[in-house]
Amino acid sequence: MGNTISNTPRPAAGGNTQKTSAAEQTNAWQSVLDSAVGRMTDSEVKGSLKYLGDGRIDSVKEKVKTDMEAFVRDNPNASTEEIKKKAEETTSKHETNAVFNKMRDDNFFNKLMSRRKELLRDMWG
Repeated sequence: MGNTISNTPRPAAGGNTQKTSAAEQTNAWQSVLDSAVGRMTDSEVKGSLKYLGDGRIDSVKEKVKTDMEAFVRDNPNASTEEIKKKAEETTSKHETNAVFNKMRDDNFFNKLMSRRKELLRDMWG
C-alpha cells in the first residue's frame, strides 16, 4: 500500500520501546509548522504576489494543528521522526491548497476588474 503513514494506531517503528512524551510530540510537529509559517511570512515573500495573506496563513496553521493533534492522538507511540514526516506532508498539503485558493481568487478578481473596465468603456466611451 506504499509508505504512507496511516491514521490508525500502531506501535512505533523499529521496535522502539521508549515512549515519546506529549510535549515532544507537539514540539515535533510545531517546529515543522513554525518553519513553514516563517517561510510564508518572510519579508521577501510578504511584498510579492506569493504572499498568501494573514487570513490564509492562519487558516493553514489551524488546519495543520487540527490534523496533527488527531494524528498524535491516533498514534500515541509514533516517533518524533514519524510525526515530523507527517507534519511536513500535512503542512505541504494545506499550504498548497492555500496557494491554489489564492490563485483562484486572484484570477477571479482580475477577470472581474477587466470586465468592469470593459463595461465602463462601453458606457462612457
